[in-house]
Amino acid sequence: MSGEQQKFHSVLVIDDHKMVVIGIKLLIMERFMNFYQAGNGAMGIELAQQFQPHLVIVDNVLPDMSGDQVTREIRYRCPESRILGYSFNVNAASVLKMIEAGIHGYVDKSESDVEFTDAVTNLLEGRNYFSKEARLHIIGDLPIGKDQKELIAANTGFSLKEIEIIRLFCKQKKVKEIGRQVQLPEKTVEQYLSNITGRIGARNTAGIIKFAIQQGIIGLQDLENLPPQETF
Repeated sequence: MSGEQQKFHSVLVIDDHKMVVIGIKLLIMERFMNFYQAGNGAMGIELAQQFQPHLVIVDNVLPDMSGDQVTREIRYRCPESRILGYSFNVNAASVLKMIEAGIHGYVDKSESDVEFTDAVTNLLEGRNYFSKEARLHIIGDLPIGKDQKELIAANTGFSLKEIEIIRLFCKQKKVKEIGRQVQLPEKTVEQYLSNITGRIGARNTAGIIKFAIQQGIIGLQDLENLPPQETF
């Protein structure tokens, strides 16, 4: 393939492990014109607001703040920045907190260089990226089945039909398509969605997606195919 690889304006790495930062710089610096680094969350937020980097890489464990706190602040102050979370030990609680805060991807520091650079490439191209290890720690790779739907319905108070509508909505199916799949008129689907949103207490699509992930209605792999403006 001819032509030079596209260079982006800047990347910010927030991590207190200097050797890790050096390794990341060696891996991805050729993709950026500027490389910034911060050893704690407060400095990371300050640099992010100052430089508005295209990509921010955030360690989940920092000396002064948690990764999800830092992510939330940067999403608020730098809405155009793409954020990749990572840690040495991936677990469901940490990944979910980072997702709720607004990350666009998550990888384990123990993953290969290829996995890490794949994550960076996907985020730079506007896609989400969650490593297999991260996905497995949340809900696994199995598709949602009838028994699982019934369990979710019992836990949430939603009917099986409502669970299916939530799932299809989170996968960005149009109201017409949802109606065809659940065998309901479009207006009825719209009413269902309105009722669901009210019961969840969601203010937007992101709120419904967050609820769906927490309840196991959709998996992280579903997020990988969402357009950037629809992620949270």
